[in-house]
Amino acid sequence: MSIRLLKIYLFSIILMVPAVSMAQFETGKNYLGPSLGLSFLGSTPQFGLNYEYGMEVKNFGNVGIGGIMRYWSYSNDFAFGQWSYSNFLIGAQGNYHFKIDNPKWDIFAGVVLAYDGGSVKYKDTKNIGNGNYPNPTSGGLWLSLQGGVRYWVSNSFAVTGRLGIGTLSYSALEFGVDWKL
Repeated sequence: MSIRLLKIYLFSIILMVPAVSMAQFETGKNYLGPSLGLSFLGSTPQFGLNYEYGMEVKNFGNVGIGGIMRYWSYSNDFAFGQWSYSNFLIGAQGNYHFKIDNPKWDIFAGVVLAYDGGSVKYKDTKNIGNGNYPNPTSGGLWLSLQGGVRYWVSNSFAVTGRLGIGTLSYSALEFGVDWKL
């Protein structure tokens, strides 16, 4: 199965969950936790931190607003050198939390708006003197759709999974943990 089909499949499952009753996502609570992901850019691991605050929006449902941070880096080798890329992303997220029967599950879908402070560097690995390339700019404003699920192991601790599909040719599958504070 291709990565694109896998993304579409997982996102479709998240959107098709029946809305029946309140999940264990609580309004007025804070959710914080680290994540480890696989970026589809260079197949590199990414390290993240997620924060969310639960709110109830009248005539809409439960939403979470908060922030995210991500870091990843990778390199590409070429015949005479190597390009290295580093990315530090910081931004805001907003998620809609679906109502489901089982209080152990919290399923959400949302959007992320962030700034990617990326850098690119060239290294002359063959020492042939072709290292005079200017370092191009990288990063910029970043927009992503995301879907995810939390499984509550206890009243205050959950394991999480997220799939993000975004701009700058960036998408990732992430796993992590969250604590309800």
